Amino acid sequence: MKICILVGSNRRQGISRQVCELIKKYLYGRADVSFIFLAEKRIELCDADNSCSNQQCGINDDMKYIINQMSESDGIIYMPVMHAYGTNSRFQAFLERAGYGYFRPLERPLEDKIASIVVIGRRYGHTSVYSQVVLNIMLNKMILAGSGFPVLFMGMLGQASDDFEALEALEETLDRMLSIYNRLKAGRTMESPVYGY
Repeated sequence: MKICILVGSNRRQGISRQVCELIKKYLYGRADVSFIFLAEKRIELCDADNSCSNQQCGINDDMKYIINQMSESDGIIYMPVMHAYGTNSRFQAFLERAGYGYFRPLERPLEDKIASIVVIGRRYGHTSVYSQVVLNIMLNKMILAGSGFPVLFMGMLGQASDDFEALEALEETLDRMLSIYNRLKAGRTMESPVYGY
C-alpha cells in the first residue's frame, strides 16, 4: 500500500515531525510511506476566478505536484495543525485549492482512496478541524478509516510518544487503513463487490 501524508505544520522539529517518525516506524515493511510537508511547498491562495469550474487551476505553484502525489497513492493521511480554533492558513489554502481547482474539474480522482486524519493541537478546536477534513474527505468520495476515536496529538505534552491515548488511536487507524486496502484489493481481484466498510 502506498500512503501519502500531508503535513500541515510549519515547525521543523515539532510534534508533527515526531508523529511522522512514529508512522514510519509503525508501518515499516508494511506500507510505502511518503510525506509532503506543505510548509516546504509554494501554495498560492485561491483567486476565485471560477475558471477552474471546467478545467484545472491555472495558478503556477506546487499544487499540481501535490495533487499528482495524492492521485498516485492508495491512501492519504491528512495531518493538519490547529491554529485559532481552526486549521492553519497553509493547510486551509491547500484544501481550498485542491478541492476547488483540481478535484472538482477532474471529477473527484480520489474516489475510493482510503483516508485518515491526524490532528496536531491542543484541546478546544481540534474537533472542528477534524470535522472540516472529514467533510473534505466525503466531498472527494474517499473511504474514511478510523479507530473509533479521532487521532489527536496535543503539543503541550512535549513528546508525541508520551501521548499514549493518541498513539493507540494512531496505530489502530493505520491498521484499519491497511485492512481496508487489503480487503478492497482482494475484492477487486475476485471481481466481486466488497461491502461492510
